[in-house]
Amino acid sequence: MSTSGEVSLTQRELAELDAWSGNRPERAVRAAIVQDAAAGLSVSQSAHRLGISRPTVSAWRQRYAADGLAGLEHRPRSGRPVRIDEADVVAATLAGPPSPQRTWSARALADHLGISHTTVGRVWQRWRIRPDGPTAPACLPLEPPLACARPELLATWARADGAAFLVVADAVPGGQPRTRAATADERRMRYAALGAALRGVHPGDMEQGAAPPGAAVRPAPALPAGRLARWAGHRLHLVTWGGAAGPAGLPANTRTHVAPASMGWAATVSLIAQLELEHQPQAARVALDALSDTARELSRTPGGAPVWWLRPDLAAATGQRRAVHRAFDQPALGSFNEKLVIESVRVAGSLSRIEIAERTGLTPQAVSRITRNLLTSGILVADERRSTGTGKPRVPLRLRPEAGCAIGIHVDPELITHVLVDLCGTVRSRHTLAVTQSSDPQSCMEWMERTTQHTLAAAGQLGQNLLGVGVAAPGPLDAREGVLLNPPLWAAWGEVPLRAELGKMLGRPVLLEKDATAAAIGEQWLGAGESSTDFVYLYLGAGAGSGAFLNGDVFRGASGNVGEFGELAAYALGHVTPEGGPLMVPECAPMSAVVARAAQAGLSAAPGRHAYGAVCAAAADGDARAIDAIRGVARVVARGAVAMTELYDTDLMIVGGPAVPPEVAELYLAEISTAVNRFPIARRVRPVRVTYSTLSANAAAVGAAAGVFHMAFAPRLRTHSGTAR
Repeated sequence: MSTSGEVSLTQRELAELDAWSGNRPERAVRAAIVQDAAAGLSVSQSAHRLGISRPTVSAWRQRYAADGLAGLEHRPRSGRPVRIDEADVVAATLAGPPSPQRTWSARALADHLGISHTTVGRVWQRWRIRPDGPTAPACLPLEPPLACARPELLATWARADGAAFLVVADAVPGGQPRTRAATADERRMRYAALGAALRGVHPGDMEQGAAPPGAAVRPAPALPAGRLARWAGHRLHLVTWGGAAGPAGLPANTRTHVAPASMGWAATVSLIAQLELEHQPQAARVALDALSDTARELSRTPGGAPVWWLRPDLAAATGQRRAVHRAFDQPALGSFNEKLVIESVRVAGSLSRIEIAERTGLTPQAVSRITRNLLTSGILVADERRSTGTGKPRVPLRLRPEAGCAIGIHVDPELITHVLVDLCGTVRSRHTLAVTQSSDPQSCMEWMERTTQHTLAAAGQLGQNLLGVGVAAPGPLDAREGVLLNPPLWAAWGEVPLRAELGKMLGRPVLLEKDATAAAIGEQWLGAGESSTDFVYLYLGAGAGSGAFLNGDVFRGASGNVGEFGELAAYALGHVTPEGGPLMVPECAPMSAVVARAAQAGLSAAPGRHAYGAVCAAAADGDARAIDAIRGVARVVARGAVAMTELYDTDLMIVGGPAVPPEVAELYLAEISTAVNRFPIARRVRPVRVTYSTLSANAAAVGAAAGVFHMAFAPRLRTHSGTAR
């Protein structure tokens, strides 16, 4: 027998399985799971056919593969039971489908989860979820119900015996999120990763629920004094499972709710996480990264250590020391101050004039003059007035998306991506061109030119407000001359004067950036790095690269070729030539390396550009060969990430790119997070938060467009030499 879940049955073993199951219904389901595996059905197909969950199918397959009939005698500790976890269904609903479709249909979600669509419909009905309207539930069906339009997870605790609780704060006042909302890719990744991490600590999740009559109250840890001071003005809610008592230190007016058996603890935490990503994405990212890290550490601890997590303070958890630009009063710096106002509003999402003055140091008169000009020009627009309790209601100002746009083009050895991005970071259009060995530079640039003209014409008024065209390309490149210099994975192109040639064809100036640098710019302007001054972006695609944002601005280096990740990984692993130079590290081409490792392990995949996607899909279905292939590559990449952390002394690392789709992102993040917090010399004083890119596979293309915004709007002063700082 193997331990990977693969099952091959002889006729004698089939007969033994039939005799074992007999007429006992509880055994018949287990036998059917094994028979489906032997027939070649995937985990998802078997779950859908039998109307049970995918983790249940995986668990029974693995038990039989390891122990034969003996493994089917009792339910394993790993995996969920046949009963449906309603919180998991709702969390999956909020996370959204992996397709471009924005919301689930009941049948599509049922197929995805391996349950019946009538079950999904009943859950949606009980939770009052409308797939054709707002998908967030109005309240959690606890006892008593908990209104949860905008909850905030403050603390959670769980033991292996089923006792658990979580503490949430009441609705947070306010309107739109003050930072960019989480993308669909990020929501799916965090849902899958957090649920897996929590169930990895305590797999018996569905054994929770209300305590049996007469059961003893189980003790729980106390909250540190003053930890909840920030939420003093909010009503707190305590949700309990398995008879757990709340922690000591909660306010007297905290309301207690008991979870039903149909809601698991891990799934409920994942559900709260999805709701938080909707209304306060930046704070949620920091908190959820910390919770995932806690669960990962505990999953490595034998003996079922209890989960105990407190929400970290945003600034303390990330070590963020955002550079606060302050105003200058000299008349010559009017442009700087205008950009300063735009930057402040962009980062916050919306600000009143008083708040702008507080953040920038400009006088109220200067803010009034500048915002009046920006409102007249259409860059800013007024939102609905909001009351602060006393005095005249404030009028928040925000960027007008249609005030400007940028084209972003990512030139990659496998795929060229072309996007149109508005001033608020929304991707308005996306086009791709598959690259083959016969794709020459001239034909590719002609496609870029045609696509740009078509996109701008289709965008109407927005297209007339084009601020520029940004191109992201693999290194090395000559940034001053705008020339690609024989990229290692694209040597057939040779030296291409991309910036000059494309600029001539478009009749517009073109900004050329290294792809990893562009991804870092995009993440700072539009994603997870938007409130941090210092971070490293680890970009994984056909190759591996890195970009950095340091002291509040992009760090390009002297030639624009900063962050050559492959050489750092080679030195970290001791892969050097006899002369001491770096050797090529195969894993620094993550996609091809994963496919090669999977093939060596016996996992066949479709040839060509879709092979990596097939391996990722197999890993998402629990195939041990695919999981090991990805983890093996991630471990090598992680050693290079350690060198990046040591080099830049940053405490935030963002991971993204085409090689990190949501279904396998946690495999990469777990290995990288472990390495950068284990090996560096300064690990005791510099915990590193590793988080998922909110721009994901489009990071380089969107980052190229964000580079145009950065050049146009980022406040800089000029030195005597004339260079911007």
